[in-house]
Amino acid sequence: MQSPPADFAPPTSTGPAWLRREAIDQLVTRAAREIQPLSTLTPIDVRRERNRLVDELTARRRAMPRWTYAPRDHDELRRALDAADRRLTATVDGALDELYLARIRELSLEAALCAAAGTRHVGRLARERFAPDAHTAEAAAALCAEWLGEAECRSDPATARLTASDDPRPHSLLSRMRTAVGRLRLPFAVVPTPALAPIAATGERAILIATGRLLSDEDAARTVCHEIEGHALPRARSLQAKSVLFRAGTARGVDDQEGRAILIEQRAGWLGHRRRHHLAARHRAVQAMLEGASFADVAVTLFDVHGLDASEAIVVAERAFRGGDGLCAGLGRERIYLESFVRVHAHLAAAPDDEHVLASGQVAVGAIPPLRTFAPGRPEATAPAE
Repeated sequence: MQSPPADFAPPTSTGPAWLRREAIDQLVTRAAREIQPLSTLTPIDVRRERNRLVDELTARRRAMPRWTYAPRDHDELRRALDAADRRLTATVDGALDELYLARIRELSLEAALCAAAGTRHVGRLARERFAPDAHTAEAAAALCAEWLGEAECRSDPATARLTASDDPRPHSLLSRMRTAVGRLRLPFAVVPTPALAPIAATGERAILIATGRLLSDEDAARTVCHEIEGHALPRARSLQAKSVLFRAGTARGVDDQEGRAILIEQRAGWLGHRRRHHLAARHRAVQAMLEGASFADVAVTLFDVHGLDASEAIVVAERAFRGGDGLCAGLGRERIYLESFVRVHAHLAAAPDDEHVLASGQVAVGAIPPLRTFAPGRPEATAPAE
């Protein structure tokens, strides 16, 4: 476990305000880099277990995971966050301090999730971390039902070109992503990753690509658009922002960045029936989990009722239950996609000028007003990456 640097000290309630802010900036930056709940809550040797579960579901046997984890306690970092919470609470002054305080508390909660990997506490902590507001949850649930109820529209499998995600040929997802990163000169490595549950994911300095996934040209192009326009470019722009919160993120900033990424897909014409259906199925999987369904129950429903193939059904169930044992609730992060899409779409429809703030880092809709003056200049328009 990495610990805070030897010369790090939690902010004190005395001394110049700029000194206290500098210490808080150091803390949230380090905590955001080190506390990685998605990777910590990913089971060990998940690919082998995923293949076994696909075989079980295909054979109509009850598919229950046998996951093991490597929890991370982050003890020293959690103590520093707790100290910063107490002292900032006592001296909070204005909306910017409130943003720091909210992010510190979110990071503390995410550190607790990392420590709880594989236990029933993950579900309880996740409900706190991803608790929606009632209006957004209701609208997202309605959108989920609408998208699941749409008439099925399948492409002809005989004419669809499917390519492994990490194929060396130019039209694969890996090759397309590397081309887009090179064209835009982004500071990211593009790395094939066997254990990844999503098709791709963007981190601080790397874009991860799941290996061995068969993708259509449409899915590969859409994923490049999502990761580059929705995640990599905002991270790159955050380096020019005047507040560390663009880089370290605000509370719920990661969530609303996902919502904006889906909005970008929609604008580029990539939010078609298959993508809408898949997003809605992921949302419904979390709903079922929170209502008491097991991993096996959710996988069967995704397979039999919602039309996902066995591999897709297992991966979606895995994403919903990650961090748990398949009986108790897991992380359930998948619900944020529709909820954040609803929230970001509504906000930008009413205040389109705010998009440059969201496009400049991991910023939540609610954090826009205090951060407007700290955002870098409006980014130049970029064509959707292909």
